[in-house]
Amino acid sequence: MSNIATPAAAVADAEQKRALPRTLMGGTAAMRKAGKVYLPQEPAEDEAAYKNRLSRTFLFNGFKKTVKDMAGKVFTKPVQMGKDVPAQLQEYAENIDLTGQGLNNFAYAIFEGGMVDGISYILVEMPPANPEATRADDIASGRRPYLVHIEACKILGFKSKLIEGRQVLTQVRILETATEDNPEDEFAEVCIPQIRVFDRTDLGVVTFRVYREQKGKRNKVEWVQVASGSISLKDIPLVPVYANRTDYMMGEPPLADLAFTNEAHWQSSSDQRNILHVARVPMLFAKGFDEADTLVVGANSFTRSSNENADMKYVEHTGSSISAGRDDLKDLEFQMQTLGLELLIPKPGGQSATGAVIDQGKINSPLAMMADNLKDALEQAFGYMAQYAGMGTDAGGSLTVNTDFGITLRDAADLQTLLAAVNAGQISRETFLRELMRRGVLMEIEPDDEMERIEQDGEALGLKREEDDNADGE
Repeated sequence: MSNIATPAAAVADAEQKRALPRTLMGGTAAMRKAGKVYLPQEPAEDEAAYKNRLSRTFLFNGFKKTVKDMAGKVFTKPVQMGKDVPAQLQEYAENIDLTGQGLNNFAYAIFEGGMVDGISYILVEMPPANPEATRADDIASGRRPYLVHIEACKILGFKSKLIEGRQVLTQVRILETATEDNPEDEFAEVCIPQIRVFDRTDLGVVTFRVYREQKGKRNKVEWVQVASGSISLKDIPLVPVYANRTDYMMGEPPLADLAFTNEAHWQSSSDQRNILHVARVPMLFAKGFDEADTLVVGANSFTRSSNENADMKYVEHTGSSISAGRDDLKDLEFQMQTLGLELLIPKPGGQSATGAVIDQGKINSPLAMMADNLKDALEQAFGYMAQYAGMGTDAGGSLTVNTDFGITLRDAADLQTLLAAVNAGQISRETFLRELMRRGVLMEIEPDDEMERIEQDGEALGLKREEDDNADGE
């Protein structure tokens, strides 16, 4: 099994594209650790000078800020479970991963990971059953399904096949880490790399194998099977959460251009910090002195020479390149802001009715489509949990993930469109008011009451005008 740990070619290629976004998420420390990967050493720069320059470089992390901001917009409202979600699953959702994490926090981690890598995965797990235990025994022992976040880097490879009109996952290799007590130290643990392989037959039988690293002959590392078994589901319960789908079970960073721009900013910032360091330390230039002369430089000392051509002066940087470097950094920061906001720009929905265009425009923004993909994945994961719990297929219920970020109506053009529509009678005043509330432009009001107040204000205004006209006539 020497090749079991070798990533598939497509996976390895995608991992290369994810390296920079992941490093940026680690901040300044991670970028410094990466060193020459993202901050090249200049041809005439020695190692000591490079390390000094690297240690002075600080990351303006526009990439991480954008990821956090965009994910935060989706989770300004928590994930909602529909009334059709079984009560038992709603109870599970309070501790969805058996680590005390609720559904909303778990979903946030999944979504953020997808924004960085282009894809995340949810594995639906079920602890091994006692062959002699009944369902009542399982309930009493707390045995129940739970969700596990699988990062993209943990998927080593997979296979799929078209079965009965749908693409079905038939094999997947997942890199894991098993933690065990250290037999030689009661306060320490040992982390053991392991690979779990799921297989699905055409008849819907799912089995698994577990392999661990062991040293074989001549201390060569080998992968040895240590466990195997089967699960009760007919599909491998691994659910992809697409942020930027490139193929079945595959995705690439949706903010790659932003990551490259942030890398350019990192490099330009390094140049800027370095030139500031040079400019702040002027160089003393002296002429007309012998090499054996001793020069004393200080506030309470002076230097003299018998050479009438002797001279001393400080040579300072003009500062013109400093200004150019600052302008470059500002330009890159603006580009990062623009690239981040592209996730909120709606894509054409192909509808013409005004109300439908507004709603469809929101759903078709890249960020909203990512949120919609998360919703679909969570519903599929809940479906697998329901099957594990013996509730049958399609029993997981429905969930809602926020796709309303209150952005398009804050644009003047959208406001003008809505105003024109209500003035032309294409949408009602009630729809207009509800739309403003839905987008967060107005506080929560009751449209019927508000329209009644408008009519009353109109009547009062009309009476005042009549009184003013009468007064003018007199």
